[in-house]
Amino acid sequence: MASPTVTGLLVLGFLLLVLLIRIRRAVGTAVSSAAMGVGALAAVNLTGLVTGVVLPWNLFTMLVCLVLGAPGVVSMLVLQLFWV
Repeated sequence: MASPTVTGLLVLGFLLLVLLIRIRRAVGTAVSSAAMGVGALAAVNLTGLVTGVVLPWNLFTMLVCLVLGAPGVVSMLVLQLFWV
């Protein structure tokens, strides 16, 4: 029969393993969302020759793309539609 200390360590190790798996999944999701945001910004600027719609590459637009992803690019396009 295992002692309470060994049982406690096993439970703690299992909980730590579950936590690490969830953090890894969250980081992977955040990185893919940021990459899709930057890709959407690049796509908008590449099609800008045809559509006439471009978004500048500056610190603000890059932060919006990295944090919010593709919905951030769409939001900036809508804002540009209203203010320009």
